[in-house]
Amino acid sequence: MSKFKFSMEKVLDWRSDTEEAKKKNLGDAQREKSQQEAVLKEMIQENIKIKNESLTTTRIDILRRQNMYKVMLDERIIQQKNQVETATKLVETARLELMEAHKDKKIMEKLKEKEFNLLLSQEKNEEQKQLDEMVTLSYGKSYY
Repeated sequence: MSKFKFSMEKVLDWRSDTEEAKKKNLGDAQREKSQQEAVLKEMIQENIKIKNESLTTTRIDILRRQNMYKVMLDERIIQQKNQVETATKLVETARLELMEAHKDKKIMEKLKEKEFNLLLSQEKNEEQKQLDEMVTLSYGKSYY
């Protein structure tokens, strides 16, 4: 059998590279989302801590500062929730892009497999023709 060379090997390689890049993008997006969620969790813990401290404090000036800090923290928590939501959307987008790149790569791999099977069948047919010709020639010689 001759050495098989897929006619669209460069396209397959490009799609494989694209799939790897999409995997990397998905990993980066997931890490970013995790970081944003960790920051949000820290903010929520800080908010709970401030609420608990305000229950034990009796001085009005400290209560005012804690209240202003709590209001500012509540606004930052809302902003952070928006960032987490944005990161979640980016993860979903990256996941969909990876699925599409994987599907494109699989299509090329199927084409490669079909081309290989076609080459095998052509070689088998050629070999069968040669065998038939040899049998015909040997039959003709033994008849005379």
